[in-house]
Amino acid sequence: MFARLLDALTFGSLSEKQEHETFTAVSILQQINMALRSLNVNNIIRLSVNNYDFYLDTEGLKDDLKKAMNEFELKIDELESKTFENIYLVLEHLDGSFNYLIDILIERKHKVGVYPINIKINAVLNDFKLNEGETRKDLEKRIEKVFTNQEVYDNFLNIKKSEFNNFIDNLEFAIRKFIKVDNIIKNVSTKLIRPKEKILSVNQIPSNKIGEPIFWGYYGFTDIIFYSFIWSSLCYEHNIYLNDFYLVDELGNNVMNVGENGFYAGDSDTLNDDAPFEPPTTGDIDYYTNNSFVSELESSELIDSNQIEVGEGETYDWLDRGLDSNDFNSSCNSCSSCSSCGGCSSD
Repeated sequence: MFARLLDALTFGSLSEKQEHETFTAVSILQQINMALRSLNVNNIIRLSVNNYDFYLDTEGLKDDLKKAMNEFELKIDELESKTFENIYLVLEHLDGSFNYLIDILIERKHKVGVYPINIKINAVLNDFKLNEGETRKDLEKRIEKVFTNQEVYDNFLNIKKSEFNNFIDNLEFAIRKFIKVDNIIKNVSTKLIRPKEKILSVNQIPSNKIGEPIFWGYYGFTDIIFYSFIWSSLCYEHNIYLNDFYLVDELGNNVMNVGENGFYAGDSDTLNDDAPFEPPTTGDIDYYTNNSFVSELESSELIDSNQIEVGEGETYDWLDRGLDSNDFNSSCNSCSSCSSCGGCSSD
C-alpha cells in the first residue's frame, strides 16, 4: 500500500536532499498501536529506536504489545522521542489460515521521494506448521492433497489469496481510521522458495537478518516456515503450472520474476531440489543478480555479472516509489507455500 499521511503527520523543514518529519516517536507509535490493536494484533516481537532494541521477544511471549509500549514510553526521554532517526517494529499475528509477520519501519529523516513509513507484511500458512516429531516426508504427505491436480491446487491458492487480501483490506481500514491516511495503493505478490540445497530439517534453514522478516530467524518461526522450503519440490513432482510469482532463494533474495506466461514445474529442474538449479525453458521471465543461483544464471547467459540490479518489484509487489515525499508506503506478500504471498509474503 502506498499512502499519504495527512492530519496525523506534518512535515518540518524541507531541503532538496532531505525531509524531516515533525511527529515524535511516542505519538506515531501510539497511533500505530491503536490501529494494530483494533485488529487484535497484540503480539510484538521487536521494538527498536535508532537500532537499539527497547524490546526483543526471545521466548515467544503472547499478547505483549501493550506491555512493550508502556515500557517504551517510560524508558524513552522527551528529546530522544523528538529527534529519533528511525523506529522499527516487528509483530506476529495469527488469523485464520495465516501466521503474519508485520514489519514496520518509520524514518524521521529521509530523502525526498522516500516514504517515512513503510509496512511490510509476510504471511505463511499456519496449517502446515511442522509438528513435534514430524519429518519432511511426514509433512509432504500432509501437504500432498493440495497437489492432487491443477484445479485443486489453483482453487486452494485462490481461497488463500482471498483470505490474505481480506486481512490487508482490514489493515488498510485501520490505518485510515487511526492514522488518517488516504491515497492508498496495495501491492501484493506471491513468492516461492527454491533453496540452493535440499532442506531436510528445520536445523538447515538459514537466517537472513537483512532480508524479509520471515527469513530473520525469529523465535518459533522455523517450524512454521519449514513447509515453504519444500513446496517448490512438490510443484516439480506434480508438474504444477506456475505463473505470476517471484522465485526466491533460501535467504529470500529474488531469483526470477515469472509473468503471466509461466511454465510447468516438471519440465525442468528449476524447482527440483534433488538436482542442480536450471532456468525454465519457457515463460515470461526476468532474472535477478545477488542470489544463490548467480553462477547458474551467468552460465546460461541470462544475466551479466556486471549488471546493476534495480528495484526488485517487491510485491506485485514492492512497486516504484513514485508518489511525493509525504507518502506512506506499505506492502504485502505471502508464501507459496501461501498466496500473495504464494510461496510467501507482503509489503
